[in-house]
Amino acid sequence: MKRSVLLALCIPFVFSVPASADDMKQEVSKIASAYMDCYTKQDPACVAALYTKDGIFINPAGKHDVATAYAGTFKAGFNKLDATVDEVWQVDDDTPAAMGKFHITGKNDKGDALDASGTWTAVYVKVDGKWKARMLTAAPIPPKKD
Repeated sequence: MKRSVLLALCIPFVFSVPASADDMKQEVSKIASAYMDCYTKQDPACVAALYTKDGIFINPAGKHDVATAYAGTFKAGFNKLDATVDEVWQVDDDTPAAMGKFHITGKNDKGDALDASGTWTAVYVKVDGKWKARMLTAAPIPPKKD
């Protein structure tokens, strides 16, 4: 009797366990790959589709609407993004977070090379069965002073 009561109490917990860290890292890596694809296409709407409806992008200049921020980035001449997913962790059962490195390149309207690298962080939520960024931050490495 005790065994069946204990089993009945434990079953809900078995089915509510969050995804493993490895599974979540794979999911975040898929999002990062899609992000790089959208970036290469220079498609602000494509990037914005990877965020929740009210998702935000934050960089040292402040908080931005995703599509508007990326339209400006592409207009400035950036056209290639390389990103890594270095760490993923659970904030709570429904909210994973991640961080990694990014490197963006391109050319401005005068043909001068553009190059920036840094660290990104993001918090994700599930919307209609898909993981989406609720907030992403990008912190560029400051240029070295000579």
